Amino acid sequence: MSRSRLPRWAATLSVLLAAAVTGCGVHAEDVPREENPPNGVSHAWATETPPDPGPGAGAVPERLYFVLDSEIVAVTRNVDAQPSVDELVDDLLAGPTDAEQRDGLTSSLLGNDIVVGVQLSGGRATVALTAALDESGRTDQILAFAQIVCTLTAKPDITSVTFTRGGQPVGVPRADGSLSEAPATAADYASLLAT
Repeated sequence: MSRSRLPRWAATLSVLLAAAVTGCGVHAEDVPREENPPNGVSHAWATETPPDPGPGAGAVPERLYFVLDSEIVAVTRNVDAQPSVDELVDDLLAGPTDAEQRDGLTSSLLGNDIVVGVQLSGGRATVALTAALDESGRTDQILAFAQIVCTLTAKPDITSVTFTRGGQPVGVPRADGSLSEAPATAADYASLLAT
């Protein structure tokens, strides 16, 4: 080797070594690949700390319950003001947002013609129903009632929920399949909550 080639060879080697060290073995991919989250991520929906609202979103958390793979999942949205009970039910009946649907969330509620109104008295919410829920013939009525009960009792001032139709008490299914007119609580649907 001549003296004139040694510095060029040394310079090339140092460039190659620098490239090898900075690469750290991570190779670039031409096409992004989809990553599947680990099982059990649904519990992140039920955390007590609401997600960062981002620009333009409200600062008041609103907790709603939707369905994910036959389980009930809490979703926290950020709204501008504390929702009334009627607004909370309206938001629940409106169903998951487009983004929530992309995350796999659905609703067992049929739409906004199920609930006539909600009255509060002494920590109990009384939900007046239309006939639509019972006449649906759906097998997931337990999930529908679980969504309503869990959403309403997520509010600190509501401890239980009863259902009526035409002013008369209505028996609703619990998670164990039993039918009861007694006030329902989130505990009645605990086995359906995603963990």
